[in-house]
Amino acid sequence: ISANAKAWPLVTETIRLLGVCAGPDDVFLALRGTRTLGVRLAQHHHSGLEMARWLESRREVARVLHPALESHPGHAIAKKQMTGGFGGMLSILIKGGAEEAKRVAGNVKVFYPATSLGGVESLIEHRKSVESPDSPVPSNLLRVSVGIEHASDLIADLEQALESI
Repeated sequence: ISANAKAWPLVTETIRLLGVCAGPDDVFLALRGTRTLGVRLAQHHHSGLEMARWLESRREVARVLHPALESHPGHAIAKKQMTGGFGGMLSILIKGGAEEAKRVAGNVKVFYPATSLGGVESLIEHRKSVESPDSPVPSNLLRVSVGIEHASDLIADLEQALESI
């Protein structure tokens, strides 16, 4: 039996459960979002890079992980592969431990405390809190997804939150 023959029951079950085409509202929303994707991604990249560079200078921050930074272990590969920009996802290791990181995440006003990605709003989360207790994620790590807000607003928000530790 070929691999295709083995996969066919899964394909037919998926079609039965989900249908074979998207609904009109889903297609409308996808099309609407696609029209502004380029400008949103450009802002996402610009603000993420500006924030990452700013965070590297902060005394409260032990390390910033963003592929555009030369300090990132994968920077050379990212520079070759990410020709359109490095995006706005970054991780911050806060000096201290879990309590300091949670305090920073809890004191932001512009960022939303959430895990979801792909929206236009900036998000922040204490990653260890949402993973299992045996997760290897450092307890002082904050994950940030930079949205389309102006970088100076996001930096000002993080600055006042960092000053709380």
